[in-house]
Amino acid sequence: MPSPPIDGSVERALTLSGSVNCRDLGGLPVSAGGHTRFGVLLRSDALLTLTPADAERLRRLPLTTVIDLREEGERMRDRSALSGRGGIDEHHVPIWQPIHDAGWPPVDPWDLSGWYHAALDHAGAAFALAVERLAASSGAALFHCTVGKDRTGLLAALVLEGVGVGRGDVVGDYVLTHDRIDPIRARLVADAEAHGIDPVDFARLLGAEAETLASALEHLDRRYGGAAAYLLAAGVREESLARLSSRLVEHAPADDGTTAEHAKDE
Repeated sequence: MPSPPIDGSVERALTLSGSVNCRDLGGLPVSAGGHTRFGVLLRSDALLTLTPADAERLRRLPLTTVIDLREEGERMRDRSALSGRGGIDEHHVPIWQPIHDAGWPPVDPWDLSGWYHAALDHAGAAFALAVERLAASSGAALFHCTVGKDRTGLLAALVLEGVGVGRGDVVGDYVLTHDRIDPIRARLVADAEAHGIDPVDFARLLGAEAETLASALEHLDRRYGGAAAYLLAAGVREESLARLSSRLVEHAPADDGTTAEHAKDE
């Protein structure tokens, strides 16, 4: 069944136990006509708990691929409820680590835009690996970090722009996160305070404002020529990007002029 184009009545959020920020990337219009399909890609915060009903809902998609974008310490501290489940291929693709390996973390550690720019500049191979895994998935794929905002937001933006979703809709998807993550925000701020970190400084990392992603995507345009060019240069194979686009995008039926002719004859 064709998936409907997005409008105000379409709810893309998935209500799952242990998650406040899981949603489907279906229903977004693409520039060539048509829209992204539901049930192909999901973006999420870390799923730390799942009820049997949650697990059954994901099984029926069917969910076959999970990509964890967190660092090793995060994964060990907060184990994903999807880890080790039968029928799911799990891949660990850390995004922040390449920045540290390159020696280029932002001078201001609380500058979220700085982290986004640094990720694009130094984690290209990681983003490419994640996209290859998404393209190869036999069923629905879910990618996540801790909050489902920064690493997840960048990968979602690269994928969506790479298959032709417009900039406004890409940024619009990103900002949906801002008002959904208060419980995670409170937990992370409390943890930062417990470790002697100024909560005011730390809170600068916890927003999802349009300007933050827009700045990163402008950087992507200026330095790399856009998402598709970036991904191909980073190592994504052309056939993989084409496969991902074929899986994710449902094109509008071609207008062969029949409708117009019929209307004229009447």
